[in-house]
Amino acid sequence: MTIAPSSLGRLFDGEGYEAPPIFMDGYADAFAAYLHRTTAQPIFFGGDVIAVLHEVPDESVDCCMTSPPYWNKRQYENGGIGLESSFDEFIENLLRVTAEVHRVLKKSGSFWLNIGDSYQNKQLLGIPWRLAIRMCDQQGWVLRNQVVWNKVKGSPDNALDKLRNLHEPVFYFVKSHNYYFDADA
Repeated sequence: MTIAPSSLGRLFDGEGYEAPPIFMDGYADAFAAYLHRTTAQPIFFGGDVIAVLHEVPDESVDCCMTSPPYWNKRQYENGGIGLESSFDEFIENLLRVTAEVHRVLKKSGSFWLNIGDSYQNKQLLGIPWRLAIRMCDQQGWVLRNQVVWNKVKGSPDNALDKLRNLHEPVFYFVKSHNYYFDADA
């Protein structure tokens, strides 16, 4: 998954933060400097997700939120996650990412994961739950909630032999039972 900081600037104005978000292409030095800031502002790094996460220090992140590409749905110009030949390979690649997120997340941290499902040979694959269960069983994540994102109109779907998908799960994971949570935030 590659994110261009310039494209994030158009989508995110930083409203509600003490300062606007920081967009960076460098990793280790920039992140180290960021850790010493006194303002609360989001930081976005552009690049390959695994390469970026490798540069982030252990247990240095309070919260991570992501929504990886759907499997086998779109052709991305730079390749990456979502273009694997099988959904099993897709899940394996996502597990590599979530292992790195687990490493960089503080013990009190939170991880929010929005992931959509896909079909193969007219069968709904259950990718979100397959991934969530493996994250818990193999990586030690604690799944605290599944929030339902009601997409209202949903995605375009030309199939005439099933209902349209109008929701996606947003999973709330933590690393331990001693995590930080503020229901009023």
